[in-house]
This record gives sequence, C-alpha cells and structure tokens, in this order.
Amino acid sequence: MAHSLPKFQEIQYQFSKNLRNPSEFEAPDGIEARRMKVYHDLFYNNIENFCKNSFPVLRKITSDDKWHRMVRAFFTDFRAESPYFIDISKEFFVYLSEHRKPEADDFPFMLELAHWEWMEVKTVSAKEDILKIPHERNGDLFNEPVVVSPLAHSLVYEYPVHRIGPSYIPDEAPETPTFLMISRNRKHKVDFMEGNSMTYRLLDIFIEHLHEGRQITGKQALEQLIDETSFPNPEQLLNGGQQILTSLLERDIILGTA
Repeated sequence: MAHSLPKFQEIQYQFSKNLRNPSEFEAPDGIEARRMKVYHDLFYNNIENFCKNSFPVLRKITSDDKWHRMVRAFFTDFRAESPYFIDISKEFFVYLSEHRKPEADDFPFMLELAHWEWMEVKTVSAKEDILKIPHERNGDLFNEPVVVSPLAHSLVYEYPVHRIGPSYIPDEAPETPTFLMISRNRKHKVDFMEGNSMTYRLLDIFIEHLHEGRQITGKQALEQLIDETSFPNPEQLLNGGQQILTSLLERDIILGTA
C-alpha cells in the first residue's frame, strides 16, 4: 500500500517511524544521523517534559532509568487518540493504566497517584467558568435546589495519594480508604479537601442527579444518604449535614442554589 503513495508521503512515513522508534526503523535516505538526532531529542524531550510537569510527584519518586523507559515506551508504542498537547497527560495516564504491563518494582500506588495527578491537570485546564453558571450564592442550601460546580470531583483511593512524595512512600495501603474532593474555585485555583465516606457520597449524590438532568435540595441529598446508609440517627445527620453543605460552599464545590 505504501508504494501507491506519493513519494513525499512515503518519506513522511519513514521520517515519523524513525522519530518514534529509531532502533527499529531507518531514517529516510539522504538525512544525516546527526540531523535526525536533533529531531529525536526535540520530539522526545517535548513529550517527556509534558509528562514530567503533569506528574511531578510520580517523576520525583521514580528512578531516572525507569521513568525514561516508561516515557520512551509511551512515545514509541502508544497510539494517542488526541493530537492536542493539552491531552498528553490524559494519554500518558491511559497508557500507564490500560496498556503498560506492570513491573515487579512498580509502586503499589502508582496508578492511583497517576490518576490523582491527572485529575489536578484536568481540573486546572478545564474550560468551564463557574462564574458564568447561574446560581445564588446566599441561597438556602437545605431547602432549595443546589448548584454543584462542574469542576468538582469526588474521589476515593486505597492510598493517601495527596500525601505521597519523596518523604512518604507507603509500602501498603492503610486499613481505611482515602476520600478526596478536588475542585477549582472562583479564583481559578485548584483546591482539594480530605473528607470521609459520608461527605464523599453526599457530593456524589448531587453529581449523579445532575448527570440525570436535575438539581436536588440539600435536604433531599441528605435524606437519600440516610436511606442508603441506614444512619441510626437521621436528625443528627440532617443537622450536621447543613454544616457540610456550608463547608462545600466555602470551597466552591457547591456554588449556591438555583
């Protein structure tokens, strides 16, 4: 099939194959090796910088050799679905979680940490502007439909990924999971808070109803939470839940009421 292509396209295919994997594919005739190396370094370093900046903690705790092997395999073997630079972090996470074969010396939390760091990139780069979403900041969160930020996400991990770094590398998961909420506030800063299973589920209830095309009141969300958990003291949760709603409002996880 390649022989039916115009000559310049054949050269382009040769050139791109060599850029991806110079050990397997030869460069087009007539291009000096030293000139091709400039392109090899330029393209690889560009991708590696995006990965490094998007996953800074994973990069810091991973040895140079292992890190570059992962990025090189991503660059060489993985076929990204998006042509945009801004999506490189997502594509790298997809490669790590769905295509790369685990290795014996992988951190047990590696994929969870990578997901957490990708969520930070996703949140900071999201195009939505919460200031343009109609809402009443001083409304009654308990009795009126609640407006949840589209930039708010409830997450649960086996490992405390927000604490992992060079000074803290856990060998095994704690007994209890880590519940985190990440969002971008009205000052365009990414913020996160650590919660518990109840707070996590409360936000999830709002998001689930929103995805189904409806906004519910804080009371309705809390009553659903009470039913799901068979909470022994409903009044206690209803009263305490109002404080949770206020704390979510202060962090722009909840924007206000409709």
